[in-house]
Amino acid sequence: MLKKYFPFFRASLLNIFIYRGRIILWVLVDIFRFVMMLFLWISVYKNNGSLNGFGLDEILLYFSLIGITSVFTYSEVQYEMSYEIRKGTLSNYLVKPIKYKTRLFFENLGSLFGSTVIVFPISILTMVILMAVFDVSFTVTLPQVLFFLAYLPLILVFVFEYGFFFGNLMVYTENNFGLSILMGVLMRALSGTLIPLAFYPDFLLKVVNFLPFRYVTQPVLIMLGKVDQGQIWLGLLTFVGWIVLFKLINYIIFKISVKRMVIFGG
Repeated sequence: MLKKYFPFFRASLLNIFIYRGRIILWVLVDIFRFVMMLFLWISVYKNNGSLNGFGLDEILLYFSLIGITSVFTYSEVQYEMSYEIRKGTLSNYLVKPIKYKTRLFFENLGSLFGSTVIVFPISILTMVILMAVFDVSFTVTLPQVLFFLAYLPLILVFVFEYGFFFGNLMVYTENNFGLSILMGVLMRALSGTLIPLAFYPDFLLKVVNFLPFRYVTQPVLIMLGKVDQGQIWLGLLTFVGWIVLFKLINYIIFKISVKRMVIFGG
């Protein structure tokens, strides 16, 4: 049943490795960003042993682990949908004997797999260097690791559904740049990938706690021992609920979008 989608997975995977220049640039940007973050937080903690429940060693580990999970928070589904809308090719896929959304998912999965092969070793190496240079100790239990791993596929599916939601909205706009920026800003600002949510003011934290984005960094907090087991299970169930909700919304909106779609140039 799913075998017919494997060529899309393979093509997307190979595409990651074909454009070597983009990979090198991507890695260099990530390294530069991490180094800047490193100096920033060292400066912040210069005269502080602990801030908002985080010590310097925990902050460094936090962003190292973010480097591992970040690959699961990147999706190109909205850009793919936008491109196909503009080129007038989306309608071609709708008449083929494949599910359009499933095809996009396998393409996204291929990109993710290729990105993981690149990013994961760099993130592990970064953690090892940090632990050696700053004498950071890091111990985890087996349940913490298992919960961390359990969250990763959920993050993947959530980010895909989130991207697909914005892809649906792009059907109704002629300029999709603003929506793309909004999508990225919401994800980064409200998930804690830029700054741990513990540093947010109380009024903003109350808003963030109502939204699904915070679960994107939940596995990192689990690895650092910042979440008790009861909250872990509740978080997992709540996150699954948000994913189901997004799936339902996307199903409805996509049905409407297909009927009202205006294909540019087609």
